[in-house]
Amino acid sequence: MRFSVRPGIVALGLTGVLAGAAACGGSGDGKAAAEQSPPASPYKASMLPASYKIPDVELTGMDGRPYDLPKRTAGRTTLLFFGYTHCPDICPTTMADAAGAMSLLSPEQRAKVQVVFVSADPARDTPKALKDFLGRFDKSFMGLTGPMKTIQRAAADAKVSITPPPENAKGNYLVSHGSNVMVYGPDGSGKLMFPYQFGSAGMAKDLKTLLGARGAAETAQTARPDGSAGSGRPSAPDPGGAAKAGITVSGARVRVPSTPDVTAGYLTIVNNGAPDTLTGITTPAAGSAEMHRMDMNGSSMKMQRMMTVPVPKGTVAFSKGAMHLMLMKPRKLTEGQSVPLKLTFANAGEVTVTAKVVPAGS
Repeated sequence: MRFSVRPGIVALGLTGVLAGAAACGGSGDGKAAAEQSPPASPYKASMLPASYKIPDVELTGMDGRPYDLPKRTAGRTTLLFFGYTHCPDICPTTMADAAGAMSLLSPEQRAKVQVVFVSADPARDTPKALKDFLGRFDKSFMGLTGPMKTIQRAAADAKVSITPPPENAKGNYLVSHGSNVMVYGPDGSGKLMFPYQFGSAGMAKDLKTLLGARGAAETAQTARPDGSAGSGRPSAPDPGGAAKAGITVSGARVRVPSTPDVTAGYLTIVNNGAPDTLTGITTPAAGSAEMHRMDMNGSSMKMQRMMTVPVPKGTVAFSKGAMHLMLMKPRKLTEGQSVPLKLTFANAGEVTVTAKVVPAGS
């Protein structure tokens, strides 16, 4: 079995790395820069380097039989996700997005795509449990399970972070895992990375572009006089895919504190450029500001802090009962007051907006 384990590299960080690399440029002659710059990406998602390979691993499929991942997916575009069937939010949301994307493809296109869900919780995720869970979304989805150590190595090879459950864990426990979908080409090479909440429409659009570009990309690579491999980009960019990165924030509001310790804030981010990452929020209206999400654990609800938030092209909402802001040790805030919020993005930099103070129950 061949594995390439590189600790410390997780899929979430890759978004910033890839986007940052695409934004880097020289300051010399404009003509030279234009000649050296790669074509604009036709994809909304981040592009993976072709050197990324689908994990070379054999696990157990939903029929209880061995499933050799690279061999069984050869010849098709593969969407690979690590999660677990008891997941309260990220996994069902991502599988719903993937199922929605598949429904937007033609039958011919669907036949060229395989969605693979690898369990990060093999103690509970039996082949039957995976089949039942994935069958709610799309019966063509493949679920894989196996020894935890094998799954960890596969995740490391895919540059996805997972944390195994505690030993002898019982009850409805949570499992930490990456939230990105890794996309590989028919030859197993890296193509795209869909961040969490990328959405069905965005997935479908990028998959259609990828499937349509496959023949042209392969022809362009074999036609190179030096015989070198290409980057996986089509030979010509999509005319509508050359927009510059741009972040706008609207609807910012902060509630009047009902306790002296904390209050909530909400806003909407619209990204009209390349995928980005929100790395933090500050405001003089509070001692500190944090990003949180609500996690359901059975019948109970748990608040989880998020150190970073993926911002794919499209809309990311901080709203009641979902992902939101928490202002710790807020200052004296009164209804109708305006307070500044400064959002820091990995690529777009700092964006400052004015938030209105609204009643505590809003």
